[in-house]
Amino acid sequence: MKKLLLMGLSIVFLTGLVSPMSIAAEDDITGTLFEEDMRALIDAGIMEGYGDGTYGPKDKVTRAQFTTFIVRALDIEYGEEEIGEVGSSEDYHYGDVNPDKWYYPYILAATEEGLIQGYPNGNFGPTDYITRQDMAMIMISAAKMKGVVSEAEEINFEDNDKIMDYAFEAVQRLKNLGIINGKEEDGKLYYAPYDHTSRGETAAVINRLLKVLEPPKELDYRVATLTPDEDPQIHRSFETYDEAVAYAQGNQVVLNGNNIVWINDGQATTNAFTILYTSEALTTDTTYVTSGVDVEVIDIDQDWVKIRLADTEGYVDPDKVNLTPDHMVKDRSYYEVKDGWLYHRLYNAINERTSRYLYGEAPDFMKEDGTYYSHNGNTFYKEDGTLAGEAYQYFNRMPLYTETSYTGEQLDEYIAHASPDSPLIGTGEAFKKAEEQFGTNALYLLAHAIHESNWGKSDIARDKNNLFGIGANDGNPYEDAWEYESYEEGILEAAEDFIIPRYFDSESYLNYGAHLGNKSTGMNVKYASDAYWGQKIAGHMFRADQYLSQKYGQPSESGAYELAQTITPYVNVRSSAAVGDNKLYQIPKSGVTLQILDEMEARGTWYEVTPENFAGNEYEKAFVYSDGYPSYGTSLMKLPIAR
Repeated sequence: MKKLLLMGLSIVFLTGLVSPMSIAAEDDITGTLFEEDMRALIDAGIMEGYGDGTYGPKDKVTRAQFTTFIVRALDIEYGEEEIGEVGSSEDYHYGDVNPDKWYYPYILAATEEGLIQGYPNGNFGPTDYITRQDMAMIMISAAKMKGVVSEAEEINFEDNDKIMDYAFEAVQRLKNLGIINGKEEDGKLYYAPYDHTSRGETAAVINRLLKVLEPPKELDYRVATLTPDEDPQIHRSFETYDEAVAYAQGNQVVLNGNNIVWINDGQATTNAFTILYTSEALTTDTTYVTSGVDVEVIDIDQDWVKIRLADTEGYVDPDKVNLTPDHMVKDRSYYEVKDGWLYHRLYNAINERTSRYLYGEAPDFMKEDGTYYSHNGNTFYKEDGTLAGEAYQYFNRMPLYTETSYTGEQLDEYIAHASPDSPLIGTGEAFKKAEEQFGTNALYLLAHAIHESNWGKSDIARDKNNLFGIGANDGNPYEDAWEYESYEEGILEAAEDFIIPRYFDSESYLNYGAHLGNKSTGMNVKYASDAYWGQKIAGHMFRADQYLSQKYGQPSESGAYELAQTITPYVNVRSSAAVGDNKLYQIPKSGVTLQILDEMEARGTWYEVTPENFAGNEYEKAFVYSDGYPSYGTSLMKLPIAR
């Protein structure tokens, strides 16, 4: 649930920390060959010292330590949710990487981002000293992750033939980028691929990488043509960004150093935890997203990139996104239909990996063999760019203060069916109790817990009865996570003290509507950095609903009611279908979903809606004016639900 800032974690194998502000006038780095590089990494919080005030510039570096340095240097962030999801997959299981070890989240994050690989035998070798050729593989993967364009330069090391085939091109490209130089011995230059790297040498190559990622301002801007699997064709260099952009045409790009800083047409992919701001000043944030998410590019400037995330337009730091011209895009995320169900196939352009999750029921305008694209999960386009149609998933937009017809026993039946070894079996009644006492839909709350806790199997869930990651703050999620006496206590307190006051209550700054939504509306705006967090939970709800409705022969809850959303702020909810002294409460924001119980005409169209009976409210009936009476304007719009 909470994002985990891996840069904030300390390396617990050290007996203590040394702050850069407390470094003595002389220490064991002073006067060494790589002093400047080590100081730079220490100041940046990437490398830390030993408890006795030393830094060990000549000490060998293990694979786990090097991985940690790279993850910190690249500002990679993973939350408890991501760690739980990735760690539970067989694809990321190393036989010798214990989840209790300090380096576990770093190795997990680096593996997921495509920076590292284990040995063929399934182990990672965290305590093995890293070789220079394996270091090269990680470094070039890091450069690629940040969108660095590099050429394979000819190398003439005396031991070229000793470099393994898998690492040869990486060494060539790093030599071209100036990140590696080689070792001189008896007047000859060697790469020494099997030598172990020291902390000083490690600091040097990482510091050089950081300089490539953030080149000095005096570097020229170059207009280039990029072709897949070929070196860039440079057309002309300029002193300023504006001159280069004015010269570029067609599918040409502008490079600053080795990074693409301008494209005419294409897409952007977040390469780190990325904040979306409301203006070019990059001061006031509106939402945020994790790395590896493709976003729509609206405009590009030297100091910002304007993007669209879901339905929200905003500005991001240009260093946080990789720009890719259309003709260089290898793959894209898309939606597809299988057996009448809608799946979202995700492509991560950073690590070039794919995954898939169930979203819900396929709209009737989609075909089984079709490929459909959407930035917001409800407006879909065909491969040729034409509009296919618009359809919302019921569970993604359903108000979460409504009640489910499923009993606690039935919810337990679904858990046992879907995950027979889940510790959540037996919690059905607790979820129903939260629904009855506090107004959180039990089916939703269960799906939320399933997603956050990996069916109750995450460390925080197992050890602390905490199914929602409550209190798992950045930097130390496990230790900071709140602990409960039982699953039931954790479920009830999460509903009462966290979810309702923060995400259901319209007075909260985190409230964007009491529905799951996306990065523009609902809980997903400010709950999780995963852009598809709300859609994934909706998928869990849909799968449970399909199973339970069929097993018990009762109507499916998907699409059970019509839904409407506010299209203007400050919509009044009243006790009767008339304007007067009968206001119950007000909906302050647009984009908030209402569940329609009935429709009537009384000076325009009015809807009877499910009232917000949570946080002590007990309204018998609630009515909202929609449209049709000129003096009142229009306040609601019905949503087309996928059926």
